[in-house]
Amino acid sequence: MKKKFSNPPLYDEETMHTILDIFSGILETLEKKQIGDLQYYDSADVKRLLKISDSTLFRIRKSQNIPHVKIGKKIYYPKWFFNTALKK
Repeated sequence: MKKKFSNPPLYDEETMHTILDIFSGILETLEKKQIGDLQYYDSADVKRLLKISDSTLFRIRKSQNIPHVKIGKKIYYPKWFFNTALKK
């Protein structure tokens, strides 16, 4: 009979709760959308700013012509990139 080996967890429960608390804090900050304080645009903001569709933004993102960060299921784009690109 084969022995069953269980994989030990990568992190203990307390560490996982700490990590989740940190990510929750980041998400809360990003979702507040205080215009003066927020350093990122979400996808809807970028589409409105550039007057493009979902599929066009997707193609630009996949071609790696635009910096972005994905947090959870949302994608954010740094404001500095658009401020610099639109001034040219």
